[in-house]
Amino acid sequence: MFYALLIFYTYYRTRHTWTLISTIYMFTYGSLLLSIAPHMIIGSKINFPLESKILLVLTILLFWWLLYLSFTRKLKWRGREILELAAYNIEQTDGSFTPRPLPTGKVNRYFQKNLLGLAYWEDSRIVFMPLKYKNEYFALFNPNYNYHEKTWIAINYSGNVSVNISKMDYLDYKEDLAFDELCKSLSDVIVDFLELYIDGREVRILDKMDELRINVFT
Repeated sequence: MFYALLIFYTYYRTRHTWTLISTIYMFTYGSLLLSIAPHMIIGSKINFPLESKILLVLTILLFWWLLYLSFTRKLKWRGREILELAAYNIEQTDGSFTPRPLPTGKVNRYFQKNLLGLAYWEDSRIVFMPLKYKNEYFALFNPNYNYHEKTWIAINYSGNVSVNISKMDYLDYKEDLAFDELCKSLSDVIVDFLELYIDGREVRILDKMDELRINVFT
């Protein structure tokens, strides 16, 4: 039940719809365990009440639904895909200048709602922090989380872009990539995402990451 509350906080923070399914699953599973506990008497025949049987069916259905959502990347934090796209683009970039679109509140919500990462509002800029699988709890539940030491892309209200790639993320790359080119490419990836969203083609953002076919549990 406590874990269900933690997952619900993730939904509250990101507004990621499918996270609600995880919350309901954990709440239903916890309710199932509580309902059968009084009937688990050693040496006696177990006769579960009707509500326990209903909760069991719901738990099984929700479990398989979550498996489907997991393997279709609906529950996956997409930070690794963003960083892989940055590396992939180094070989394709033409070095041309692209006008920087300004981020809006809707863009920030899209970034979080689709688990690309978390967005932070500062006085003069908005910071997008790509978030990898297994790192989400440190960022979500630590009120003193220092995102400045992590990988981020910041866009100020004039449209200027700045980038930081953490040492840990940089060392994750198997290839020996030029750091400055990687930073430029990462900014281009996020700017491209903003342009796609503003143009109403946000579906292409997830398509680009899905095309990488990265393991759903990384």
